[in-house]
Amino acid sequence: MIKTFNLLFTAGTLSALLLSGCSGTEYQGSRSEPSQQEQKSSVAPPETNAPANSKKTAEVQEHTKKGRLPAAIVRAIDGDTVKIKLNGRVETVRMLCVDTPETHHPRLGVQPFGLEAAQFTKKILYSGRKIEIEPGINMGRDKYGRLLGYIYTDGKMFNETLLEKGLARVAYIYPPNTKYTGQFYAIQKKAQQKRAGIWSLENYATDKGFDTNAAETALDKKGTSRAAHQNSKPSVDHSLNRACDIKGNISSSGTRIYHLPGQHFYNATKPEKMFCTENEAVKAGFRKSQQ
Repeated sequence: MIKTFNLLFTAGTLSALLLSGCSGTEYQGSRSEPSQQEQKSSVAPPETNAPANSKKTAEVQEHTKKGRLPAAIVRAIDGDTVKIKLNGRVETVRMLCVDTPETHHPRLGVQPFGLEAAQFTKKILYSGRKIEIEPGINMGRDKYGRLLGYIYTDGKMFNETLLEKGLARVAYIYPPNTKYTGQFYAIQKKAQQKRAGIWSLENYATDKGFDTNAAETALDKKGTSRAAHQNSKPSVDHSLNRACDIKGNISSSGTRIYHLPGQHFYNATKPEKMFCTENEAVKAGFRKSQQ
């Protein structure tokens, strides 16, 4: 009788211990997936220990899931180029697959709608603004060392906004960064139909770039005038051996136009002749630029 009781007691004790052991293993989780457990731990730490860090980590996870990185604007350089603070360092970012007219190019000077694009970018991408950047494939850079990418503000891609406003054209499409090419061209087509911005000037925005002479001709036909955008240093007319700063330009159609310092196309104009006075230009058969 006593032996039977001892055997039953021993069997019951072993069963309880075995049940207790399985329960403990289930609570601790599977040891066959340590990386998964570690990932869960880093992504969503307990709120009771560090709620602020938990929220920040969740935001970073969401950015990474979309292929975007959190950053902040340092300053806008021009329409399609900005400086940002990314991972603790300042980077110059050239927006992928879009091109805005120039504002301070050493050869082209200020192009039509260049200032408008730059001012718009500076207004939206102001210093200190929190953004997201989707870098190009493999964090690619251009020949100037600028990081290539797509900029997002409040979930909206800024590259697309420039196209919508007619302040940029689709350009520099090189593999492997062709992810959004289709939608970019679709947005550009709508801007062209609306004749928005750069598309309001016939033959100005082309597949090869911006044709300043075509823009000047288009504006001249409209009789449109704009406020001066930049002051310029006088050039020298070596044939007269004196300082003269009025540029005379002859277009491909033979139209003779002279540009005064401070006018919109002055810096971009390559002069065929320099004049010291407007009277000299008029006598030579040139007329004043509308810009």
